[in-house]
Amino acid sequence: MSIQPASAPTPSADELLRIAVAAAHEAAEYLRSLDRDALDREYKTSSHDIVTVHDRRSEEIIVASLRAALPDCRIVGEEGGERRAEEAGPDQVSFYVDPIDGTSNFAAGLPLFCVSIGVAIGTGEDERLVAGVIDVPILHQVFTAADGPAFLNGREIAPRSTKPAADALLVTGYPSQRIISEEPEVAARAASDLHLGVSAVRHLGSAAIELAYVAAGWADGTGLGSINAWDVAAGFHLLERAGGSLRTWPALGDPRRPAHHQPAYAACTGPERIEVLDRLMDELQAAREARAAGSTPTPM
Repeated sequence: MSIQPASAPTPSADELLRIAVAAAHEAAEYLRSLDRDALDREYKTSSHDIVTVHDRRSEEIIVASLRAALPDCRIVGEEGGERRAEEAGPDQVSFYVDPIDGTSNFAAGLPLFCVSIGVAIGTGEDERLVAGVIDVPILHQVFTAADGPAFLNGREIAPRSTKPAADALLVTGYPSQRIISEEPEVAARAASDLHLGVSAVRHLGSAAIELAYVAAGWADGTGLGSINAWDVAAGFHLLERAGGSLRTWPALGDPRRPAHHQPAYAACTGPERIEVLDRLMDELQAAREARAAGSTPTPM
């Protein structure tokens, strides 16, 4: 009778963070080396959704680094899709990779783009985030978190309170072009209510950077209505470990799925919520449900 070798133990959150940080650093070094004054671009779904050869190359660098460190990991990347683990089990390790979040900024020569890698353990509804890194190459900002507090360049990020709406700064692209096309009436109200309801709104062009900056306390809130796990997994974990608060909305999906698999969210730097941001996401959710049911949504 042959004896099957015992499977290797799941690495600790700190070890998984080290692996993710090393992969993000390799990609960041590559991106820093480029001449960004002359970049070719392609389009995915529209002129609002662009990609460059460097997005793909950055992801290739990250995947090679992750697989070298943890050969049996699962990787879900924006450009390459899902690369399955050889054996999926209850302790499966998944890396959610955005090789360049903020590609439009990157292609235009702006420094507001980043490499984002979130790390999760488990499968299905039991999957949980355990680590994350957001590396902003040109600004030399590296946000990290595992089991303990969140850090920026090795310095701990202290929890902060969310300012009242009248004094609050939001960093968000909501409503995006996708939401304007999907729910034009909701988007029109949202654009007005958001700018009138808080002190200031700034759109940075990168969901991951916006979440990192909210986690750091540089802004009070952020939110989007249509997003993917690779955009937010690292940022959600950073936010939690920094003491921030998060709400998500499922659109027409399963609300039992983990937060990083939900398409809409509103995040705040502290436990206090910004009512207008939450309300606008409630309205978007109601409009989506009404449209699916064939009825007319009622403004809240």
